This record gives sequence, structure tokens and C-alpha cells, in this order.
Amino acid sequence: MTTPINQNGESEPMTLSEIRALLQHTAQASAENTRAIAEMRAAEAERAARHDTEMAEMRAAQEERAARHDKEMAEMRAAQEERDARHDKEMAEIRAARAEHDVRHNKEMAAIQAAIAELTAGQQRNSQDISTLKGWGLEIYCERNPQIFSDALGLDDAELIPKREILRVSSAARMAGVISNDQRRSLIRADAFFYARREADHQPFCLVVEASFRVDDDDVERAAGRAEILDAIIKKYQPRNLNGDAIPIVAGMDIAPGAWFRARNFNVKYVEVPNGRLLTNPPE
Repeated sequence: MTTPINQNGESEPMTLSEIRALLQHTAQASAENTRAIAEMRAAEAERAARHDTEMAEMRAAQEERAARHDKEMAEMRAAQEERDARHDKEMAEIRAARAEHDVRHNKEMAAIQAAIAELTAGQQRNSQDISTLKGWGLEIYCERNPQIFSDALGLDDAELIPKREILRVSSAARMAGVISNDQRRSLIRADAFFYARREADHQPFCLVVEASFRVDDDDVERAAGRAEILDAIIKKYQPRNLNGDAIPIVAGMDIAPGAWFRARNFNVKYVEVPNGRLLTNPPE
């Protein structure tokens, strides 16, 4: 409600009725404001209550999700622990089986190695036995076939000198001081002795033979040394049944290259023994 204005632009005083109307209007406006504020407060309270309800529902839902998540995580941890326990058990069983397999494998390998070692030792013994048999067979062949030396060296028929004759002569020479006891023992270990004459001039010779399936350096050295001992006996002791030079001979199926050069340096003759019925049926 506005205050009336006169012609001079001044406000005129309000009448009582106007004042009452103004107060009534003001009270009505205040009531309307109060009602609007109350309605606003009620709406705000309703919204707050609805918000609290929604928040409570959200918190309840969140707590439910959290509980469900915790339950799921607990179940997952329990399942993982179960898998881990099962895995550990399986790995322990695998390690135990592996250890058992390793023990069994090592035991089997030890048995195999022992068997191989035994077979190897047996083969070595067999090889040694065969080598010994071959050597004996070759010695017998040479003793029974002196003609191979006659043919190879251009001699008249060679004649085997019995070992007992060499024993007798060497013992007498040792007693006479011509050779030592060690030299006598070395001499009588020679494989064979032959007496022969050269075809051209009938010059006598005593052959000192070392027989080996494959002639090596040791055979050459033994033949040279033992022929030297017999030569000293013949020259110094002059036994009745032996005369001429003692000639070192190595006889075999083959000779090593180094032994061949060594034989030339020691002036040792190599006689090749022909192949054939050497061991199975030695000729008479």
C-alpha cells in the first residue's frame, strides 16, 4: 500500500482506515511469508528425510556389497590356500618320487657301471690271455719251423738249440765269472736259440730269437742285449758246442715302425713269420 501524494509533491498523512488496511495487508503478507517458509521448511525436511533415507539405503547397500566382497575375498583366499596346500602336497609327492627315482637310477647306474667295469676288466684279461696265447703260439711256431730263419737270412738249415743246453752253458759261464747271475737269468728268458751256418761261406752263427705277435722296441732291445750276453759267453768261455757270432733276431707277424728303425740302429734282424695256421694247428 502506497502513501498518497498531494499537488506539491508532499505525502499526505494516512487515515486510520488506511493504517488499519496497511497493517492488515502487512499481517497477511507476513502470514503468507510464514506459511511459505513453513512449506519450504517442510519441503526441506522432507528432502532431508528422503536424502537420509537414500543415504541409509546407500550405506546399507554399500555395507551389503562390502560384506559380500569380504565374503567373496574370504572364499577366494580359502580356495587359494586350498590350491596352494594341494600344490605343495603334489610338489612334495613329486619331489619324493623324484628322489626315489634318483636313488633307484643311481643304484641302477652304479650296477651298470660295476657291470661295465667287470666286463672291461674281463675283456682286458681276455686280451692279455689272448696276447699271451698268441705269444706262446708264435714261440712254438718258431721253434718248430727254423727254416723261416734260414730262408730269411740266407743260412743253411738252422737247428734248434735246446734250452737245457743254454742253461748248462750259461751256468758254467757264470761260475767262471764270464757273466753275472742277472745276465744269465736274462739270457735264458730268450724265446728260442738256433745254430746255423751261412750258405755262402759256411760261417757259423748262433741266433738269439725274441718272438712277438707285433714286435716293439722292448723286443728289439731284449734281443740285442741277450745276443750280446751269448756272444760274450762264446768268445770268452768258448763252450764246446757253440761257436761263431751271436746274432739278435726279432720274429713276428708285424713290427712297429719305431721298432723297425730301432732294429736297424741295434743291428737286429727282423724275420717276418708267415700268417696261417699259427695258433690253431701249429705244424709238426
